[in-house]
Amino acid sequence: MTCHCLLNDKRVILKRFQPVRLCLLALFVWSAANDTPASDWPQHLGPTQDAVSDETGLLDTWPAAGPPELWRHDVGLGFAGVAVVDGQVFLNDRESGVADILRVFDLDTGKELWQHKVDAPGRVNFPGSRSTPSVTDTHVYTTGALGHIHAVNRETKQADWSFKMWEKYPDASQSFGYGPSAMVVDDLLLLTPTAPNDPIVIAVDPKTGKELWQSEAKLTTNQTHHTPVVRTIAGKRGISCRDRTHLYFIDIKTGKTIWSHKVYDIQGGPHVTIPPVTVIGKQNQYVFVTNGYEDGSALYEVTTAAAEDQFAVREIYRTPEGSQVHPAIYHDKHFYLNINENANLRGRNPDGGLACIDANTGEVKWKTENAPNLNRGALTLADGRLYVFDGDTGELMIVKPNPEKFELVAKFEALKPEGRSNNAWSPIVISDGRLIIRDHRQIVCFDLRKKKAER
Repeated sequence: MTCHCLLNDKRVILKRFQPVRLCLLALFVWSAANDTPASDWPQHLGPTQDAVSDETGLLDTWPAAGPPELWRHDVGLGFAGVAVVDGQVFLNDRESGVADILRVFDLDTGKELWQHKVDAPGRVNFPGSRSTPSVTDTHVYTTGALGHIHAVNRETKQADWSFKMWEKYPDASQSFGYGPSAMVVDDLLLLTPTAPNDPIVIAVDPKTGKELWQSEAKLTTNQTHHTPVVRTIAGKRGISCRDRTHLYFIDIKTGKTIWSHKVYDIQGGPHVTIPPVTVIGKQNQYVFVTNGYEDGSALYEVTTAAAEDQFAVREIYRTPEGSQVHPAIYHDKHFYLNINENANLRGRNPDGGLACIDANTGEVKWKTENAPNLNRGALTLADGRLYVFDGDTGELMIVKPNPEKFELVAKFEALKPEGRSNNAWSPIVISDGRLIIRDHRQIVCFDLRKKKAER
């Protein structure tokens, strides 16, 4: 196999949608406990939408009982992650079969500050909330399990506008609910319809909810859980989004397709697309795509042609290991991903677990199989460490990224998943030195900040 050098990659940080004054404030307000700047987590998978945090000064390890617990609350069924902005935690919760509830907590104390509850009767398979709120300095944008979209004013605590996606873009197949998170970028709110032949993404005015454009690209299959992300690929900034078969790269200003590429063949049975792509390389020219349902993963090279805005996409390699729920995390020339999926989860098949893949060749360096299996638990990279959650046991782990072996640093029982434990797959959030995770019963916040005496 030819080795393609992907070294000296540089991760491009997304343009934050917070005003400049808030960004500067976050940069210079120092934590008294650990002398590191606070870092918000304003949307799905964090500020760069890749489950990677730029925070430092976090605990190197913790005792058997785990890091200090700051607070925990009972919550409804759900898969939704949280957003953290201005010292407040925003959770998209749900009263099963009845209503969607935006709940807002104080990051330090866990005190519930306010909530916004709207009627949303109905049920879906795997009941509960799905999406992460998207938070700006003025609004919280939420997407409910039954397709309700709301722009909640942070000052008035009321919705300035709302609509139901499936009234604008009907979808006869709603059994798995509506899972995409809203995303605010460049004064646009990006949302995703779900039925075949619908636009794969639409842009609306975040102030009014009025549709501004719909993508030229149309869905080839149902798509109910994939959130579009902004990436810079081969020097071009655009929207990366997927359906069951294709990867699309879309112009932010117009919705026109910059390029598209078929990645997977259509297979029978219900399938959903969830993980965003991971972009690496010195010029961000390599795109790693992963999926469940035995689709596996593939690496593509994107290059520019002679004409402006013309691109060529070439497959470098393909591997059968794929992640159904969470994105692959890149660190030091390797991808780390939880490869559990429908095909290998039941019966705790030893094909699953956390895996390390050589980014240059696609070689699987190791996988944990059943030790630990993880179910569909999440992973996040921060301060040079992987924070990994086991969706079956409720254990939270620190794992050192090591291509030679699985290197567990510390673990403890953070939650006690009950019932259908393989559903505990909420994203891990790390913001301002705090780690937040939830299952179907509780949300809990831990303090990862080093104290001065320890430094």
